[in-house]
Amino acid sequence: MSGHAIQIDDIWVKYPGRSGHVLKGISLSVERGEVLGLLGPSGSGKSTLLKAIAGIIPIEKGKIFIEGRDVTDLPPNKRKLGVVFQSFALFPHMKVWENVAYGLKVRRASKEKILGKVKELLELVGLSGMEDRYPSQLSGGQQQRVALARALAIDPRV
Repeated sequence: MSGHAIQIDDIWVKYPGRSGHVLKGISLSVERGEVLGLLGPSGSGKSTLLKAIAGIIPIEKGKIFIEGRDVTDLPPNKRKLGVVFQSFALFPHMKVWENVAYGLKVRRASKEKILGKVKELLELVGLSGMEDRYPSQLSGGQQQRVALARALAIDPRV
């Protein structure tokens, strides 16, 4: 498994209160450096699969490995995984700076590390000077870049 960034073995997902499984026996390997697209019609389970990998929704059966480490039972913040959702999932009540810093605060990073990392990432995504704006004050593209900066802030492995 050493070459796999992500390894999924026979996962099954069922949403509470719904009949049947959304994902049934899914297995997948993604190599380091590989780019993968998930294609399918609405409701086919693409987002569900990504949420399961990220630990946002539980799996009923199977195993998930990230960089060779079994993360099946780990919470999302312990998976070393950066995720940017289609809807960006920004906190509307938090300013840009707070959104980017969120993952670092949850992981109890020092104030110095948070300040430095947020500044570095906002420069990287071209949003320096917008730290005190709220998501509603940004364009869709700018919101997407905030979400990207937030995902990168935790130095994810994947």
